[in-house]
Amino acid sequence: MRERVGISAVLLAYKEAENLRVLLPRIREQVEPLGEPYEIVVVDTAQPLDDTPEVCREFGARYVNQESPGFGGAFRTGIRAAEMARFLILDSDGSHDPAHIPEIYRKFTEEKCDVVIGSRYVRGGKTLDAPLSVLMSKTLNATFRVCLGIRAHDVSTDFRMYDTAQLKQVELSCVNYDVLQEVLLKLRLRNRGLRIGEVPIVFRKRLFGDSKRRLLPFIASYARSLFRLTAERFFGGRARPGAEILRNIFLYGLFGGVAAGIDYGVFTLSTAVGGVAPEVANVLGGLCGFTFTFLANTFLNFRKPDRILRRLASYGGICLIGLALSTSAITLLKDVMDLYVLKAVVLVVVSALQFVLNRTFTYR
Repeated sequence: MRERVGISAVLLAYKEAENLRVLLPRIREQVEPLGEPYEIVVVDTAQPLDDTPEVCREFGARYVNQESPGFGGAFRTGIRAAEMARFLILDSDGSHDPAHIPEIYRKFTEEKCDVVIGSRYVRGGKTLDAPLSVLMSKTLNATFRVCLGIRAHDVSTDFRMYDTAQLKQVELSCVNYDVLQEVLLKLRLRNRGLRIGEVPIVFRKRLFGDSKRRLLPFIASYARSLFRLTAERFFGGRARPGAEILRNIFLYGLFGGVAAGIDYGVFTLSTAVGGVAPEVANVLGGLCGFTFTFLANTFLNFRKPDRILRRLASYGGICLIGLALSTSAITLLKDVMDLYVLKAVVLVVVSALQFVLNRTFTYR
């Protein structure tokens, strides 16, 4: 179905009735002077948890219940519900000031952008979040920008305007707030010339109620998506033959690199500072690296958390093989090679062998 000319202003709500009473009339005040037909769509929880349906009727907003769980599920529901050619989305808690809507709209139409982001981190932008939250947000943004190749300063805010037709063509799977990075990547994969604009905004504290974000699930979700989306950027996801094994190799190598850093750090500290014998230090470093890679590969790479004890035994057995080989190599060659060069070479060779064995036996 071809979308009608106009703007779909979409808000994703989770017990936000008190905030919607303030926001809905303010959004209408900002959108009406733009001179286009518009609709305001509120995506509520699957079953109402407050009087959001009544607030929507009072202020003339279209009320929709989300069809799948999480922020990502609500976002997908909003995309399906939108009937206008331009898709505007902003927070329903009052942290996004509707006064920025006209500038976002002008940027989108006058510069023919495919996406315009209301950004906290361009010149003129500002956030009133706590310093720790700002640090975490900037770190997350920098990491995703580099890994996904997205040329935007603020990739974690949902104050945006999209081309609805393009938005409806992408298949999104993230459940939580990481869908905001996923959608930018998938739009860019479909349209290599994707034009992203940014408009400075002031990000404020919510008007009423408490934040719905939970820190640990939030971090875990972003960690999983960072690795999955990075692999999809380089290897094209499921669409290309052999993409799955390439993704496995990429993530295994990425996790292995982190584990190697842990292993090498423990080895160096143990020998140089603690005076531990190289063979013992090698075992200590290997066990620390093993713990990290087992958890990361089980839950984030191969994503097979079932039969966890069997997988742990298999992974541990392969780790012991690697430790035996690496320790033997160090014992035999430590007097003929630089110890730290030797350790680095052994890590690379053993990691390659362990990948083949783990993919064949542990995660088959």
